[in-house]
Amino acid sequence: MSFYDRQEEFKLKKPKAICVVGCGGVGYWVAKFAAMSGIEKIYLFDPDTVEEHNLNRLDFTLESLGRNKADITREVINSIRPECTVYAFPFILQEHTYPNDSVWLIDCTDNIKSQMENQETAKKKGSRYVKAGYNGESITIANVVAEWGDAPDGYTIVPSWVVPATIVAALTIGKVMKYEQEETAKKISQFYDEKIEKKRRR
Repeated sequence: MSFYDRQEEFKLKKPKAICVVGCGGVGYWVAKFAAMSGIEKIYLFDPDTVEEHNLNRLDFTLESLGRNKADITREVINSIRPECTVYAFPFILQEHTYPNDSVWLIDCTDNIKSQMENQETAKKKGSRYVKAGYNGESITIANVVAEWGDAPDGYTIVPSWVVPATIVAALTIGKVMKYEQEETAKKISQFYDEKIEKKRRR
């Protein structure tokens, strides 16, 4: 029995390769969910290493501290999907390092300047671009760079936990494999049924 027999009815579109830029709270789960969905080649770019505060939203062990995020993400994927070809690059994506066979550039970085450069790289290389991220309890999955309005030049510490990271990652892979035209920008609370919320308030 194949891992993927039960998802065949969905007629998912499996790109031959994707590129995930940023393997932190969102990017790690994007890459992992992509592999679990049957995408067979994944390129990972991230120069950062794992810090203790990352472990509230990544299922890494304490032994991961200080190691490169892209490398660990590759190891995790290979442990659950050994047939998936994963390339990990411990540096920032640049136009000349972008893989030519990647159909999607999934941008999970938190720096507006980098996002603009990544978007331009995808355009030049003929790849689809999607920005996937969250800020506290607000998530964004967009076909163009989405500015939060704060920290235009880099990372700002915001409240974070595993739930928004996994929600935005799952919706991003849903977009890549089934709902290509869809985008979203909303608070997580808006996903809950309003009728249920009203009943709880009574």
